[in-house]
Amino acid sequence: MTSVLVFARAGGMMRKRGAVLLGLILGFWCFVGSGWALAGTAFHVEQLQVAPEMNRVKINAQVQITKEDLLQEILDQGQTLIWVVKAEWREPEPFSFITGLGTHAQKEVRWQIHYYPLTNQYALKNAAGTLHLFNHWQDVVSVLKQIHDFELPLQQGAARGRVALRVYVDIQALPVPLRLRALLDHWKLESPWTVSALLSN
Repeated sequence: MTSVLVFARAGGMMRKRGAVLLGLILGFWCFVGSGWALAGTAFHVEQLQVAPEMNRVKINAQVQITKEDLLQEILDQGQTLIWVVKAEWREPEPFSFITGLGTHAQKEVRWQIHYYPLTNQYALKNAAGTLHLFNHWQDVVSVLKQIHDFELPLQQGAARGRVALRVYVDIQALPVPLRLRALLDHWKLESPWTVSALLSN
């Protein structure tokens, strides 16, 4: 009789452990599933146009934004977003495929995006401190989607090369809880590099 009770208790413990293990596995897959649902880059640079002029290059492009709602949610929580546009002038192969090597010039421009709930307005501020206010989030998005006359100064010796351009939200500028969430949920608030055809300066 005692042995029967022992086996029954052991069986009950095994079932409980199995249920806990099953719960952990299901929870893990739900977590991974939510991460994959948000996976994929949030931005993509398109229609890249470059025009070399003496010691600089003028750049125009369109930015596709696929996670507008996520950005607005972060702003509506009172957080400031740092929007970055970065351009590089890269030497032709074999160096251009190695990040940093063969890069003769690079420039990044940063904007702060903020939401003011009292006035229900969005603000876009450049590095010089110039502030532009918008009544609607879609008006801000329309500005972010346009890269117009972005100037990349060139150094001497950069006679031939390609322009590489990308945009991203600076995750490191977010508070730690949001930074961790961005990493764990695979927000990927960045675009891959878009590279132009070979140019002569």
